[in-house]
Amino acid sequence: MSHFRTIKSPFWGFLLYLAYMNTPNPAEVENSKKFEMPPELKIVADLALEAGEVLRKYHQTNLDVDYKKDEFDPVSVADRESDELLRAGIASAFPGDEILSEENPLQPSSYEGRVWMIDPLDDTKGYLRGENNSSVMIGLLEAGKPTLGLVYLPFRNEWFYGEVGKGSFRVKDGQTTKLQVPGTTTIEGSRLVGRHVLSGDVRPVDEAVSQLGFGSIIEDGSIGAKIGLIANGEADAFIHTNLKAGKWDTLASEVILTEAGGASLCDIDGLALDYTKESSGWDRYFIAACTSELLESLQNKLAEINEQTHIF
Repeated sequence: MSHFRTIKSPFWGFLLYLAYMNTPNPAEVENSKKFEMPPELKIVADLALEAGEVLRKYHQTNLDVDYKKDEFDPVSVADRESDELLRAGIASAFPGDEILSEENPLQPSSYEGRVWMIDPLDDTKGYLRGENNSSVMIGLLEAGKPTLGLVYLPFRNEWFYGEVGKGSFRVKDGQTTKLQVPGTTTIEGSRLVGRHVLSGDVRPVDEAVSQLGFGSIIEDGSIGAKIGLIANGEADAFIHTNLKAGKWDTLASEVILTEAGGASLCDIDGLALDYTKESSGWDRYFIAACTSELLESLQNKLAEINEQTHIF
């Protein structure tokens, strides 16, 4: 039995418009047919597209801002309106499924079935500064396992999506490409994707990360964008260095990364992320890497540094 209802798909009209504007040749058109988005992803892509319009509406305007944990953890009307739209749309399309959202206190009654995990506006800090690196993230957990993920960056006309067993893909300006991580196995010379460092945002783990020996650092905003860079072969690793992230920050991106051949995410102690645990927030820093060898090297090196410094 199908889990979802059929709806019209403005997302595909949007992609056709972009494709028209970019006038692809017949080979590109034929190539894009091979990467058609699965039905459930089409539905949540439509919702993400609508949420992106909400973000566009408030972008670079004067917004009233509240704060959750501290001044570096803001929430705005854009977050809340996007959240309401996504939760209502998912509840309508998948009435038997549960929903976990960053901007809503309701928790799933169980993680034994299907649970959608959404971040209606990732990188709110950058969004409020008028930057273009924020995203809408939607992931699906089934029987405790990540199975589907989508990241939409509305200000970059960029999508990342994936489904377990079917690969992961990037859509940029109407062109679809299959994602493949790089084969980097050692830290030396590798590329770390990091954050835009704000004045006063001091994170003790940053000092440990600076000692790892990366060859270069690439800055981006949304967690989905950062992990997307790894999945697309443009970076090798990402280390999240605050304790404000939750399941909604990682589920979609983990599917996209692993379907591109990357390692499953783990916490800084080397433990797999447990999406069925009772609390929704991650209480340890987490790591993403293109290969299991690089992931293990990072975790081991950080453990050595921590043994000497007791930073985390």
